[in-house]
Amino acid sequence: VRFHRIICRVGLAFLILATLVERGVMCLSPSNKSIRVIEAEYGTSLSRRSYLARAAAGALIFGSAANAGGAPAFAAENVDIASGMTAGSSKIISSSKVKSEPPSGQLEVNRNRLTQMIRQPSGYNEAEILAAIDNLVPFDPSKKKGASLAADLEGEWELLWSAKAEAFSPLLKLPKPFKPESFQYLGNPAAMEVGPGRVAQGLTGGILGKTQLWLSSGVRTSPSDDSILEIMPPFRFEVGGRYQTGTPKKQLVEAGSDAEFRKLNARTNEAQAAPKNSYQQLYLERQGKGSIRISTITEGDPVIVGAIFVHQKL
Repeated sequence: VRFHRIICRVGLAFLILATLVERGVMCLSPSNKSIRVIEAEYGTSLSRRSYLARAAAGALIFGSAANAGGAPAFAAENVDIASGMTAGSSKIISSSKVKSEPPSGQLEVNRNRLTQMIRQPSGYNEAEILAAIDNLVPFDPSKKKGASLAADLEGEWELLWSAKAEAFSPLLKLPKPFKPESFQYLGNPAAMEVGPGRVAQGLTGGILGKTQLWLSSGVRTSPSDDSILEIMPPFRFEVGGRYQTGTPKKQLVEAGSDAEFRKLNARTNEAQAAPKNSYQQLYLERQGKGSIRISTITEGDPVIVGAIFVHQKL
C-alpha cells in the first residue's frame, strides 16, 4: 500500500510538472487547435454571438471545461431550440408555450431546459446549449447587477458546463474517473483560502485525489458596470488540499501584473499588452444554495475572451 501511494504521488508530481511545462501555469497557454469564429455583432442584443464573436482559441483563467468535448461550435448559426434542433422531439418545450408564459414562467421553462441539457450532454451539442443559455440570460434575476451583489456571489460554486475552455488543462480532457472537478470561490470562502479581496479557481478529485490546484487573483466590481468583475493582480498558483480541509498550500508561482502572468503562460506581446480581464455575470440567481450563475470573459487576454461558464452554488 505504501509503495502504491509513493508511485501515485510521483505520478501526480510528474503530471503537474508536465502540465506546467507544456502549457504554462495552470495550462493557460494557447491551444494548437485553430478555432474559427464568425464575427457578427447585434449591438446590445443578448444573442450568444455578442458574447462569443470576439473569441479566440484558448482557455479561461477562472473556469475550466467541465463538459468540453470535441470542437467548439462557435461558428454555428443561431439554433431554433423548439424546431430546428430536435424537430418532432419531446425533449424540448415548444417556443410557442414558452412565449405564452408570463416572465416568471418563461424563466423557469428556460432554466429547466438548460439544466436538462447539461444533465444529458450526450443528447445535445454545444451550439444547442449555447442557444439555451442565450434564451435564459434575458431573464437575469440580478438585472445586470450581478457583480455588485456580494451576498449572492459569495460561496463555493461548482462548474457544470463551459464553452471555449477546453485548453485550460489537459487534466480536464481525461475520461472519468480520472478527470478532476472544477470549483470557483468568491467572498468569504475565497478569503479563508487565498486571502480577502480575491477570487479562486480550484481543480480537485479525479487523478488529483485529495490534492487541489489553486489559482487565485484579486477581484473587484467594475466602477462603470455592475455586471462585471475586474480580475486584478497579484496572480498566484498554489498546490494544497481541498476547500475547508486546512491543508497548507505550497505557492509555485506569483505574478505582480497581467503582463507578467501572461508572459509566464507564453502569451504573445499583443496579449501581454491587453487590458485586464473583465468577467461579466450574465445571469445570477439569488436563491442561495442551488442558484445558477452564467458568466463570460468580455475583455482582456485575447486567448480567453469569449469563454462562457455555467456554475451552481453549493
